[in-house]
Amino acid sequence: MTRAAEEITKGKFDVRINEPRADEIGRLGSAINHMTSRLSAYMKGQKRFLGDVAHELGSPIARIQFGLGILEQRADPDNRKHVADVMEDVAHMSHLVNELLSFSRAEMNPSKVKLITTELSPIIRRAVQREGASTPEIITEIEPQACVIADPELLARALANLVRNAVRYAGNAGPILIKAEKKREQMVIEIRDSGPGVSENLLDQLFEPFYRLEPSRNRDSGGVGLGLAIVKTCIETCKGTVSAQNLEQLH
Repeated sequence: MTRAAEEITKGKFDVRINEPRADEIGRLGSAINHMTSRLSAYMKGQKRFLGDVAHELGSPIARIQFGLGILEQRADPDNRKHVADVMEDVAHMSHLVNELLSFSRAEMNPSKVKLITTELSPIIRRAVQREGASTPEIITEIEPQACVIADPELLARALANLVRNAVRYAGNAGPILIKAEKKREQMVIEIRDSGPGVSENLLDQLFEPFYRLEPSRNRDSGGVGLGLAIVKTCIETCKGTVSAQNLEQLH
């Protein structure tokens, strides 16, 4: 029961306790099983709701963007800047909707996700090319022919989000290291940066949806708080685990 409770605190609600006793211990086991079922249904319902809302918002936002594009062409120079400001706001809304869709879809149909042997080098190389253009130095250390069992699309999305996060918050602090090596029967992928780190008591919350270290962050200084939540969902759907540590913990 202690192990089950520890798994539940990690957000894993598929644990079950097989305790046929009829006394208080058995009743506690049944109550924990009932609780995990309710929590799992709640989380799936929440993601489904977010996905439905994001899907419904997608079409009107696209029409607004199209109309603003026409309006910008016809607006006089005095009003063109105002139109550009509105277009920027709508683009931010569109980005939020896309993040919500990514978050809700990543785990909605885990039974349909096909895990296959996937080579790491091409996926990491594309993530670096796409997200690391503005960073002076990204070092990659990947074992030759390194492979994992995963869904290539979900893994690529997770790694791209991690690289983007490192570039955004620590790109100017020093080199970023991406390392992949086999340890026992597992492939361990590490993305290290030289940024200031995070308070130890906040590390467990980094992968929670909509969580941001600084509530005052705006679109220029931070995202909507879904990037690392998407990482966690993608990796766990691929039957992996993800965690964060400060550099001093690794030495």
